[in-house]
Amino acid sequence: MRRTILILLTIALVASACGTGTATTTTSGSGNGNIAGLFAGALVQFNHCDDLLDWIKGEALERVGPWGLDGSGGPWMWGVDDVAFAIEESADTAGGAQRSTAVPAPGATDGDFSTTNVQEVGVDEPDIVKTDGKRIVAVADQRLYVIDVTGDEPVLLDSITVDNVWVSEIVMSGDRILVLGNSDYYALPSAGVRDIAPGPWGGSPLTVITEIDMSDPSDLQIDRELFLDGSYLSARMVGDTVRIVLRAFPTGLEFEYPSGSGLRAERDAEKTNQEVIENSTIDNWVPYYVLEDHRGGVSTTTEGNLLACSQTFHPEEFSGFGMLTVLTVDLSEGIDPDKATGVMADGETVYASADSLYVATTRWIDWRLLEDEDAFDEETEGYTTAIHKFDISDPNETVYKASGDVPGHLLSQWSMSEHNGYLRVATTDAGSWWGWRTDESESFVTILEDDNGKLNQVGQVGGLGLGEQIYAVRMMGDAGYVVTFRQTDPLYVIDLSDPGAPKVAGELKILGYSAYLHPIGDGLLIGVGQDATEEGRVLGTQIAVFDVSDPANPQRLHKMTLEDGSSEVEYDHRAFLHWPQTGLTVVPIQRWSWDETKGEDFFAGAVGIKASRDGIEKIDTVTHMEDGVDYEWEAQIRRSVVIGNSLYTLSYKGLLKSDLETLDEQAFLDLR
Repeated sequence: MRRTILILLTIALVASACGTGTATTTTSGSGNGNIAGLFAGALVQFNHCDDLLDWIKGEALERVGPWGLDGSGGPWMWGVDDVAFAIEESADTAGGAQRSTAVPAPGATDGDFSTTNVQEVGVDEPDIVKTDGKRIVAVADQRLYVIDVTGDEPVLLDSITVDNVWVSEIVMSGDRILVLGNSDYYALPSAGVRDIAPGPWGGSPLTVITEIDMSDPSDLQIDRELFLDGSYLSARMVGDTVRIVLRAFPTGLEFEYPSGSGLRAERDAEKTNQEVIENSTIDNWVPYYVLEDHRGGVSTTTEGNLLACSQTFHPEEFSGFGMLTVLTVDLSEGIDPDKATGVMADGETVYASADSLYVATTRWIDWRLLEDEDAFDEETEGYTTAIHKFDISDPNETVYKASGDVPGHLLSQWSMSEHNGYLRVATTDAGSWWGWRTDESESFVTILEDDNGKLNQVGQVGGLGLGEQIYAVRMMGDAGYVVTFRQTDPLYVIDLSDPGAPKVAGELKILGYSAYLHPIGDGLLIGVGQDATEEGRVLGTQIAVFDVSDPANPQRLHKMTLEDGSSEVEYDHRAFLHWPQTGLTVVPIQRWSWDETKGEDFFAGAVGIKASRDGIEKIDTVTHMEDGVDYEWEAQIRRSVVIGNSLYTLSYKGLLKSDLETLDEQAFLDLR
């Protein structure tokens, strides 16, 4: 059996490496319970801890072997939800030839400063930069900076190191900041933590949430630190309430592996591992927390299990041993680990509207099917993504509501959109979960409705991008826009006005692709992606203007190609800035090329443009590079913010203030 697994792994890797263009399947080894199950109905709630433990032990005893739980969510597992890893991440149209009504783009306020470019109006997303119009708060290299931007030059008020966090982003409300990130097994809190056995990757992942008081911006204080079993996925904030999503794995299960070769060694190890399961407790399966409170000058520590057993659910069909957890935090009150809801499944992609939070993950595969070739073929030809819905309409709690599934895998959070009570989901089905099948791949938009705990399909349109995969999605109002790509870029306009009968209203085929789409009013979209040849070879960053006012006849009006360029916008929408008040759009750009006669050509910065029906006007470029320096990776611009009449751009080097109209440099604050 292990030999069969290795052969399949090799086939999958070869299939990925030999795919056309960037159509590749990437691995996603998330440890125990990596891939969620196929959900026939709602999740089942545990009433008591005994029920939870009995259920887990029963499932684990069926699957434990001489190598632990390797066949049920261990390091052999991977998903296809991130199949477009290398390129990772409206008009309110009713269909027909009606002219669309422009929808304001999230991420721009009616005031004099911009906010994070988010997916849904009123739902804030964590980012590396936040501002209230007077202060810019930024996090980089484990350090948080607070900068006064009320004067002619930005002034650093204070900075503070956030220890043990190697991936971090922030949310902010008033004078309170949460730094959200992942750590590892070796970055334990200072006191009071239980013994944690290393996980399948040699360390047990930890989520670290740091609460910082900014009431005196010249004297930042860490109020509380919360350490959690598991990996931080993402968060959303509505009002002052933050929902933090993480996935955790079993801890403290000290499995014994065969001490030598041969059947006896494997049988002895399997027997010992069965005893480990029998002797396990709730503490091994439910994520643990340690809260350190530093307020008042004296540190106190509280700790315990993060989840109450009555707030834990499991699917009707087994979906691995991971625990998907949603923690609710009122940022006006600070961190409180008592409000959490858990599901025995994994999570990969997070999306939220103002009232609902959804977590999606690609289907779990039962490796025991490898023993039965017929069952294996039937089970793995095609795959689904499971979606869990949580009600977040009450700021004081998060309530599990429903589960369902859709064919194929999601590209990103943009693949989901809730409207009028329906969830619209765009997916690509590659034909087989373990290898990219360009001859069978197609994309879908599926409409789901919450029906008493089940996300039931009420409508679907398929046949999009045959032999291709989704590269960009934007759904707002009754219109959806889906970009697929392999060699050319079909832009599909989807009429979503009838949830029971979504349909393709129009299609545009052009070279290259857009990886991000943004409405700019007047029935126009800006697309940021890559220009490409007829064979699908990418040429550099492409900024395009699309006219989608007539859904039946979408048109690309203009395009600008930045040769050999790439942009963070292609996989992170938060790097994109559009300021409707002046029409300015800012796109970060990196470029590297080599020419035998000219040598190395490197640029790191951002381009400012104004796009309209009349064309794309290049205002200027902004760069943090020093004159005479050929290569500076630290000069890559990560974010752009508008405050008043100035544009602020952030890189690893510092913060540059530029004139909003001309982009001429005004002042630079070095943060190194």
